[in-house]
Amino acid sequence: MPGVLKNDRDDRQDSPRLQPLPMKPPLMADQKAGRGTVGANQDDSFSLVNGAHGVASGNQTNGDNVVTEASPTKCSTSVGDSSRQLPPEILHIAEGYLPLSNLIARVVQETFNGITEVIQGMSELQIPQVNGPAPANHSQANVQKKLSLLNFAQDRRAKFIKILVLSQWSRQAESISKVIDLKLWLSNQAKLYDDACNWMGWLKRFMAQERMPNPDLQTALEALSLRKVSGLPDLGYLPPEHVSPCELLKALRSINTQLTIRLRLYEAIPPPFRHYSISNGRATFRVPNEFEIDLSIADEDASSQLYFIDIRFLFSPSPAEVPQSHLRSDLEARINLLLRNDGLYGCYRFLHNFVLSHKLNIFRHQAHHMSQGTWSEHLKVEAVHRSLVIQYWVTRPGGKNWIELGIRRHKVKRSSWLRKEEDEPHIGIRWFRSGKEVNDIPLTLNLGDPSVEAIVKQVISAHTNLILQEIRARLREGHLYHEGILRLWQTRSDFEPTASNLLVKFTTSQSCTIIQEPVAGRIVLLPPSSLFSRAERELNGLVLPEKAASLCLAHLRATAACEEVESALRCYGWEVVNTIRLNQENLRHHFYADTLKVGFFRRRSWDAQWLLAFTASLSEDTWWIVELDDWRSRVDPIATPAPSVRAAFKLPSATSCIAQRELSYLQLSRVEHTAVGLISQYVDSRQLALQKIPHRLVKPKSNRLPSELRTLYVHFLKHPAQPSPRNQVSANMPCFSQAVRVSFVGTDKPKSHANHLAVARTDCAALSSRRLDSGNGESVTFHPSSGAFALLLRTPVGKSTIPSLLDTLWKIQRLINYVTTMRRFKIHDLSLQRIEFTYAAEPEVLRANIHFDKGPPQLSFRYGNPHLRIQHQLAVLLRKDDGLKHLMLLLALTIPLLRTFVAIEAAHTGDGVIILPRSAEWYQIQYQRPVAKFDLRLRRRREDFMWFVEEASLTDGKKLDARAHEQFRSMVKEKGEGWCGVSPGIVASPAGVEALLKRIDGIFHYVPPTEPAPSSEGRDHKAQKRKREDDEVVVLD
Repeated sequence: MPGVLKNDRDDRQDSPRLQPLPMKPPLMADQKAGRGTVGANQDDSFSLVNGAHGVASGNQTNGDNVVTEASPTKCSTSVGDSSRQLPPEILHIAEGYLPLSNLIARVVQETFNGITEVIQGMSELQIPQVNGPAPANHSQANVQKKLSLLNFAQDRRAKFIKILVLSQWSRQAESISKVIDLKLWLSNQAKLYDDACNWMGWLKRFMAQERMPNPDLQTALEALSLRKVSGLPDLGYLPPEHVSPCELLKALRSINTQLTIRLRLYEAIPPPFRHYSISNGRATFRVPNEFEIDLSIADEDASSQLYFIDIRFLFSPSPAEVPQSHLRSDLEARINLLLRNDGLYGCYRFLHNFVLSHKLNIFRHQAHHMSQGTWSEHLKVEAVHRSLVIQYWVTRPGGKNWIELGIRRHKVKRSSWLRKEEDEPHIGIRWFRSGKEVNDIPLTLNLGDPSVEAIVKQVISAHTNLILQEIRARLREGHLYHEGILRLWQTRSDFEPTASNLLVKFTTSQSCTIIQEPVAGRIVLLPPSSLFSRAERELNGLVLPEKAASLCLAHLRATAACEEVESALRCYGWEVVNTIRLNQENLRHHFYADTLKVGFFRRRSWDAQWLLAFTASLSEDTWWIVELDDWRSRVDPIATPAPSVRAAFKLPSATSCIAQRELSYLQLSRVEHTAVGLISQYVDSRQLALQKIPHRLVKPKSNRLPSELRTLYVHFLKHPAQPSPRNQVSANMPCFSQAVRVSFVGTDKPKSHANHLAVARTDCAALSSRRLDSGNGESVTFHPSSGAFALLLRTPVGKSTIPSLLDTLWKIQRLINYVTTMRRFKIHDLSLQRIEFTYAAEPEVLRANIHFDKGPPQLSFRYGNPHLRIQHQLAVLLRKDDGLKHLMLLLALTIPLLRTFVAIEAAHTGDGVIILPRSAEWYQIQYQRPVAKFDLRLRRRREDFMWFVEEASLTDGKKLDARAHEQFRSMVKEKGEGWCGVSPGIVASPAGVEALLKRIDGIFHYVPPTEPAPSSEGRDHKAQKRKREDDEVVVLD
């Protein structure tokens, strides 16, 4: 409707609003007459609106308002009511508008960037320098600088001119926007008018089909009432004569006789028509799976033609009989013509070709129906002349596969009396697989029930069988499938593709059934799983799956086997190592060339350099022990942080039974047992080779150890190196006359340590039969009758047993030496850790303990033992070469002396006497009241040991007591029981030293004169001196 643009701005938007105005009706005559009068009385400041209504004297007028006193109020009310009835606002176009400020900012930024680049480019141009006054510079560089600056300025000027034009246009943007909105609204209104016209025309055209002619009521009434129509013509046919049943039967029998005579004597019958029957006055010729035709005669003359009676098709889908129609009329006329001209041969050829063409049309129709149904996008149908080409698996990569259905001809030898050969047409099928025709597989056509879906399924079944057969043949090239360790079973079906499958056994617990989806040709792996889905994608991407699918399945089988092993090992506490990366070259170098998948595993207690590896291939599944490079020995360990394989050793095939039996705890324990044993053998052999100790590996004779593990024999006596106290065994260890046998006996489950049994024989039978605990985890048992030591050694997996073996053998050697040396003493407790023995029985039992803890041997005595006084000196002596012999000798020689020292100290109160052991062979006795000092030294005199006692000089400024001095000097000239005076001292035997010391001690048993008490400084000085003397140790050579 008409309206005006009004710039009605509110808080929501500033779009123009179209205000509709009511239409002005035509004016009446009387109104036109009074128009000027009314207009003259109006106020100029009040403008009248077309269509506004006014009320004057209660009468409503059409046209201009009559101005009265109440008219302003009523006029405003009517305008308000009309504004509420306005149509909606027109659509305002606001998309695609951008602020001008964004464009200006973009141009300014581009200008800044451009001038920066120009200045930078100008600075790179070098202007040659001249001496003297600078002339006008017209060099190429200077001209180029100026041109670049001018070109930039000109380009920027053009852009800013465009911005100026846009800024001027933007000042009228609001008006132009209103024009655009109005133009869009007008275009939409015009389109509505056009659509209305088009709809009206369409309605007129299609309503013509619904028009029905008027019924002919007069003709209908005549036909219903009189049962005839006068308007129809009468041809004047005579009615047929009545024939009785007997006459009819006689006529039919006559016709049968005539047909029999004629067909046997006069007619040339084609071979397909030779199986016929005659009854009811007609001869019925039957061609299996094609048609059945009835022919008869109209004359007894043998030269007259046969006539068509009826035809029936013997295949489906087809009608049971041909209905009365144009088709039947045409067939009858054509067959009668052929029977007159060509006889039965022409009739047969025509009907045979007709049926073949009809069957091809059925095939074509079925194929198109399949391509539009469930086989859509996967079946392509093309009709080429009288042939039908059906391409299947269209979306599958690789060569094309198709079927050709058409008319084929081959020479068939006719009856000999015809003496000719003719081409016999028939429906044939050709199968092309990947662009090549397949001739060695016969395909069956059921022409009695033509079904193109059955043909396609039969071809796809044959194709699927060939693919699965080729995959099976290639998989059987592997040892596991060729020897029947893993099962391959193919199920064939000639007509149902989904029934053809291939069962592939991956492990004893995992298998895969391969089928091929008939519609799309996709290979499907059952049962569905994430592992199989990845393999499906790879298989369906292959161009020739029958050739490359076996490799994909081999990788799938290897992955499944490794995942099964990984899952089983995780359950039993193994760790999976994923940091090892091997390329194909390293994989073939360390493992078999046909290895497809490798998994690395490790016990947490194993050494970091040793792993257990499992490799899977079509030949066999193998367990390996793998040694890694020590990253700490690399030149740059940070550059190559990932560990690499140093060497790999195969476990015997007896442990590779994952393809034969399901993984169990017993089987994995056997694998671990063998792996730990072989790791220990390699590590021990390498350690012995580094130490140049002769050794050999011998296959065990007993069945208690696995046949794949060998026994290590170590020949220490043949080692030429010099002995080392702790870590080597040399030839001068006479205790072990035979080779030491080291056998792996298993693992320690709580700690996963390797247990080795070492058997060493010795000729020394001085040890009693007892279990000896070394304190380091090894157990030692001695068999006295055979002189054999059995050592149970426990070491972490990957660490050599040789250091522990050498250390234990060295301890046994030391123990034998000690026991041999202490054969005169009674041994109470004997082990590799401690020896407790009795070295004196009268007048009291004295025992000593030698401890073999870490470090040098230690000597200890019980509380109250007199040798506690010189325990430190004796321990130092024990650590020397042949120190045990000297210790045993000193223990015997010092017993009377040390007992006497105890008695002397008990007889004196306070610090009346001080006994200082300078060493185990040198003692000093200091008497305080009276003052005296004596030295006791053990000396060797000829073959005997004697104690030499002499008077020592005082070093602290004191003077010897004269009386004590005189008495000792008098004893030097005397001789007693077990002692004798010799200048300048006294010599006593070990048995007589007790009597000598008691005699000397008797000199000081009197009350000396009173002496002034020493000062505190004197007492401190004496205490410090006594401490220094106690700390002083003198070792005799």
